[in-house]
Amino acid sequence: MAGLSFLRVVGNAALVENERKEALLNAEKRQQEPFLLGLGAFLRDAFEAAKHAKDPINTQMLKALRQRNGEYEPTKIASIRKNGGSEIFMMLTEVKCRAAESWLRDILMDTGTPPWDLKPTPIPSLSEDDTQSIQDMLGDKVTQFIQELGAAPSVAEVQELEQVAAQELRFATLQKAQMRADKMTRKIEDQFAEGGFAEAFNEFITDLVTFNVAILKGPVIRNQRKLVWKKDDSGVTIATSEEGLAPEHDRVDPFKFYPEPGISKLSEGYCFEHHPLPRSALAALIGGEGYDDDAIRALLDQGAGTSWIYTNETAQKDDQEKKFSTERRPTDIYDALEFWGKVSGKMLLEWGLTEEEIDDPSKEFDANVWMVGNFIIKAILNFDPLGEKPYAITSFIKNPGAFWGKGIPEIIEDIQSVANAAARALVNNMGIASGPQVEVNLERIPPNEDITQLHPWRIWQVLNDPLGGSAPAVRFNQPDDHSAQLLAVYEKFSQLADDHSGIPSYLSGDLNVQGAGRTASGLSMLMGSAGKSIRQVVMHIDVDVLKVMVTRQFVYNMRFDEDESIKGDAQIIPRGAINLAEKDTVNTRRIEFLQATANEFDMEIIGKDGRAAILREIAKGLHMPVEDVVPSREKSAFGERALQSEAQAAIAPPNGGRDGGQSTKELDASGSPQGGLNDVSNQFTGRAT
Repeated sequence: MAGLSFLRVVGNAALVENERKEALLNAEKRQQEPFLLGLGAFLRDAFEAAKHAKDPINTQMLKALRQRNGEYEPTKIASIRKNGGSEIFMMLTEVKCRAAESWLRDILMDTGTPPWDLKPTPIPSLSEDDTQSIQDMLGDKVTQFIQELGAAPSVAEVQELEQVAAQELRFATLQKAQMRADKMTRKIEDQFAEGGFAEAFNEFITDLVTFNVAILKGPVIRNQRKLVWKKDDSGVTIATSEEGLAPEHDRVDPFKFYPEPGISKLSEGYCFEHHPLPRSALAALIGGEGYDDDAIRALLDQGAGTSWIYTNETAQKDDQEKKFSTERRPTDIYDALEFWGKVSGKMLLEWGLTEEEIDDPSKEFDANVWMVGNFIIKAILNFDPLGEKPYAITSFIKNPGAFWGKGIPEIIEDIQSVANAAARALVNNMGIASGPQVEVNLERIPPNEDITQLHPWRIWQVLNDPLGGSAPAVRFNQPDDHSAQLLAVYEKFSQLADDHSGIPSYLSGDLNVQGAGRTASGLSMLMGSAGKSIRQVVMHIDVDVLKVMVTRQFVYNMRFDEDESIKGDAQIIPRGAINLAEKDTVNTRRIEFLQATANEFDMEIIGKDGRAAILREIAKGLHMPVEDVVPSREKSAFGERALQSEAQAAIAPPNGGRDGGQSTKELDASGSPQGGLNDVSNQFTGRAT
């Protein structure tokens, strides 16, 4: 029996191996189909065009990396070494970039609240169902009017009652919409936290100040693995992992992004993203939606091989990022290209699709295609309803009509060059002028005398001048010291770096601030003025990145989330520029507003809900546990209902209301929670009386 079991195992293993080989063979045959061959040729041509157009930008970005790292260009350092002297590099660029990063993170990430918000859209008109609800509410109000006054209302009074009912309905609808928007906000915050948005955004800021563009990507739906805590059969809490599809967000390396040549916005053309995938990352794509599993297995079986996607800048960039010996990395790396763009119906027909599949050859189809080597491992239509690509792109300084902008290193490149030249000359001059230049008449120096050493109290032994001259055998000449002038040049160009970059030196802790900056109020004024230069950058981030990323996550939740309580019509409001304007003053102004409205007249207008909303915002700005300090609307409403239930139970008679039905009914009419505009109808009834 044991022998039969062994033969059965060997036979099953052979069957599995044969099936695997057949699947790999079928995958290779499928890659030879006309459609995939035509699509692959199109992608190669498109990528080569994009790569060639981006070569000057890669050169500029490499220069920016060297500038931040304090390294000269190869041709420049060769020239310096040829002439001799100091190779000092002043790190002006690194200081400015680091100060800009800190400033942007302080504005966008360290406020205690996300740099965006969701608000319900205004409701200019009511639907037919809302109109019917108004009529029902109007009937109740008219009935109440007759019961209280004993007479029917006039036409004018009925119209006023109808307006009050409409206002109450609008108010209630806005409250529900706000509750839905608040729930959606919390949902997106949770998705951003679990999907790596904060880490990606932090790296995005570094790219923004350094390179020509900075890029965020998302939401990208991936199989996410996370740690969860459960109780086993014995009741002990244990750690385990769960896997499931979830949205994630990434920072895209500008060196690995290739837009179509000649476009000014990403929506105008195609783009490629280069993914150097380790073997494990490629294997993780098996089972993903839209991927050809057999093609991926065939690639894993063949090995990485030689990639045709290699660029000249890759090795230089790895060297600047301290990725040493990457060419000797033992792990297989597969170079994948991710394509987003339009493919014409005419090309699809030429590649082998039928007219039944392509109803109109003149149409353009938004597609997402992955290519590894010569294999197409994914080819699907773009899932976005508007055909948008999952990227958000902006620049520190934008060039109108151009895709690529400018970073701080490019802005102050000339200033950095002059500052370096002044610093090198200063160091060289200080070295030369630190001591005398010595002139020695060798004919008057004894043969064994050492003329290479100079020290105090040295005694020189000399011979008679063979020509009978009276000139000294050793002469000392003191070179001129120009360090003060050179230092003034360097300081002047350091100040120009402040002006050109818009990042003042006192942001990075410079204590030598002159003029108004020597007082607290003066420094505050200078900070406010400096904020004008960074405000434009923050607005770029608000409009081009934050609003785009939050909108995409909002649309994803509206389409695929099963929780209907979070869904509603909302608008995304980026708060980066608002945070910059409000920072350090907004909470003070809110407290002043609370103090100014702490009277019975204003409380009738604001109400408890309005005051609670202001307190919640103050608590957020102070990084306090908002829900514990100021309960939400839902918590407050639940608490009020509980208190009313307790009050009604205490007043209700023991016999179930048979003797006290009248008093209980009056409590229900007057004690029911009336919100906001209900008070208006009560005041109107009082005026009519």
